[in-house]
Amino acid sequence: MASSVKACTNSRYRKTNIVIITILSLLSCFALVMVIYNLIKGSYLFSIAWFIATILASTYVLIRINTVFATYISTDRMNLFMKNWNNDFLPYDYDNKVKILSEFIPAKTKFVEIPLNEISTVLIGTKNFIKRNVAPDSDFVKNIRVLEKSKDFYKKKTVSSMDILYVETFEKECYYMPIVKFDTRNVTKIVQIIQRINPELLIRVSSREYRTLRMASK
Repeated sequence: MASSVKACTNSRYRKTNIVIITILSLLSCFALVMVIYNLIKGSYLFSIAWFIATILASTYVLIRINTVFATYISTDRMNLFMKNWNNDFLPYDYDNKVKILSEFIPAKTKFVEIPLNEISTVLIGTKNFIKRNVAPDSDFVKNIRVLEKSKDFYKKKTVSSMDILYVETFEKECYYMPIVKFDTRNVTKIVQIIQRINPELLIRVSSREYRTLRMASK
């Protein structure tokens, strides 16, 4: 797929996380070596401790990779492409039936393609901002309520503060995904391309990160 513009997590955020991922990957390898070493020595208690450290470090690496590198939006000037996690909002599988392990399982991704000339609305902002600007019975509102009712404070706080891109078509189909730490310049370019294809596009923006689009939406 040849995309003319692609927006994903910004380069500074990626570089920082590459360092973190590299360090934790090395730690995971070291912990695995220590598991084997202690098994050979017969120190089974230490083997278990190092094994737990291996699992935790490896899991964090996988979640971090899924958080930073797995999602993006792009356009070939005819279609909008959105790659997001299956659960729409978080990089781990919080819908997993084994709730105690849910935050240790990376979420799978999905890919959607939307013709630019079918897009009627673009919203960028927090979940509360988007809820105020969409129909009360929309899929977005229904799905976000699941997280709002969660007893997990960290999960609720994360979703409450994140910037979300919401796209709606003339047929009232909606698509959305977090754009946390995304390259704001390329996100702005993509929205402007959609607007050129469809001059009647409704744009509403509350995020301070997208000042140019905020001015255009007024």
